[in-house]
Amino acid sequence: MRSIEFPKGVRRRKNKLDNFVFSSRVRIARNLEGLMFPHFLKEKDKYEIDEKLTDKIKELPYRLNTMSFDEIPHGQVMVYVSTNVITQEFVRNGRKMISDMTGDWVILINEDDHLRIFAIEKGYNIKKIYQRLADVLGTVEDKVDFAFDEKWGYLTSSILNIGTGLRLSVLVNLYGMMAGKQIHAFTESVNSIGYSVANVGGDKSTSGLYYISNIYSIGLSEDDMVNEFEEMISRLYLLEMDMRRTYFSQRQEREIVFEEIFELKNRDKIGWSDMLYYVSLLDSMSGKYLTIGDRDELRTLVVQGTDDYLIYRNNIPADNTASERMELLKRVISQMKYKSVA
Repeated sequence: MRSIEFPKGVRRRKNKLDNFVFSSRVRIARNLEGLMFPHFLKEKDKYEIDEKLTDKIKELPYRLNTMSFDEIPHGQVMVYVSTNVITQEFVRNGRKMISDMTGDWVILINEDDHLRIFAIEKGYNIKKIYQRLADVLGTVEDKVDFAFDEKWGYLTSSILNIGTGLRLSVLVNLYGMMAGKQIHAFTESVNSIGYSVANVGGDKSTSGLYYISNIYSIGLSEDDMVNEFEEMISRLYLLEMDMRRTYFSQRQEREIVFEEIFELKNRDKIGWSDMLYYVSLLDSMSGKYLTIGDRDELRTLVVQGTDDYLIYRNNIPADNTASERMELLKRVISQMKYKSVA
């Protein structure tokens, strides 16, 4: 099975949300009727589920890549774990990874649930990703019975996934809200309506890069969940753009951040968390205050700048990752052009 890069680049018409959404992820969880969840199963039972699901998936009208977990190179596993493509549960108990040849969807067998199908793409494309996964999953469901309760919906190993088993997630750049010190209030607000907000670099990170996802999967239909999620992200986009205009309209603040950027040329090393701050800053200024040769190259540093990616994919010695990361960031900065602002 060839390696799949996440997030996947897709040729499509751009939309306004691409301006602050780095990537979109959709995942749907399912379990077979009458069987315990993976972490309660014996190896024999996991093997039988693996064989049954694999046989049925191979009947789908797609050209497939199929790989048992122990066939996935260790370095690739480390990259997938560090970038949240797979979980530690899949490392411990996972049996197989199956995808179509283009990487438009991926199925994991015996992770936290018997089957999880997901896709991760650049920019904002939640609706189309969901429909694609739903079509594939519907074809699988024609061949097997999934655990379903008339009251609760689809049954899953986590109570948070019961109902639709649907998880929607985006990686967004909220530099304006972070700089305007509105992140805490925003987080409390969206938590109250069922959404989770987590900084990509961890709680202590100063970057404006955040994962936003639904907490619960019950109470709405899949289509309603997708529509409400998009409405929330669209409102957030308008708020973030307004916060950026307010912050960068202050000449003193612009001078401070430009000085921060200029000082990078004198640095030889940079940590991943610090790099995330600059990715967030530069991306938020792109368009009005500066032009970037390849915005995707800047955004992919979120993944390609991690220690595990540099070590296991690029074969960079562990002692040199901070230096290599700085070189990657400087390569992007060298393509930038500053715009004059009245």
